[in-house]
Amino acid sequence: MEHPCHKCGAGVEDGTPFCPRCNAPQIRVAGPSSLTPVAATPNVMVEQSASYTTPLPTALDWHQAFPCAAIALVVGVFVIAVSKSTGLGMLTAGFLSVVLYRRRYPLTHLTAGMGARLGALTGGLAFGVLAVILALWTALRSGKEIHDAFLNYIQQNSAASSDPRMQQVLDLFNTPDGFAFIMVLTLIMTLVAFLIFSSVGGALGAFLLYRKDRM
Repeated sequence: MEHPCHKCGAGVEDGTPFCPRCNAPQIRVAGPSSLTPVAATPNVMVEQSASYTTPLPTALDWHQAFPCAAIALVVGVFVIAVSKSTGLGMLTAGFLSVVLYRRRYPLTHLTAGMGARLGALTGGLAFGVLAVILALWTALRSGKEIHDAFLNYIQQNSAASSDPRMQQVLDLFNTPDGFAFIMVLTLIMTLVAFLIFSSVGGALGAFLLYRKDRM
């Protein structure tokens, strides 16, 4: 029996290894069948679990913290002018700086430590403003006028105090070295007081906001 050549179509007897016309091999080994490609698994969209929440920012943005501290400081100065209490004014300024920052970043998780740092920024800014005012005032005044102004301030406060050490302070103030020492010490104590009161106000503000979020 014959079968047609798979290449030229000529008749070839069964068992003949090559086509007598085109010499094409007639014994063919069937290769493995092509594997049917498995259909690609469609992308499965994993829905976000209802219990999953986006992590809240845990770092202060100092570029945004600075204007908040500046606005809070203006309010703090007003409180100082009304209440005549520097501590209350700085406490208010530190507290308000945290409130204003939270309004800008409502998703920020403000810890007490972050609130304290934000309040400390407000206190440092307040001291910087005070230092600039004192520097301008000093530049426009003579040394004697500055000395007399501070001496008058100390005498007014010492009149209401029965502490015998106030007289020692007055005696020290009347010497050049004593005057410089008291001025530097006063500035350091003012800076420390500003930082403490404003930091406490900031930490208190962050704590109260945290309690409010948990309710």
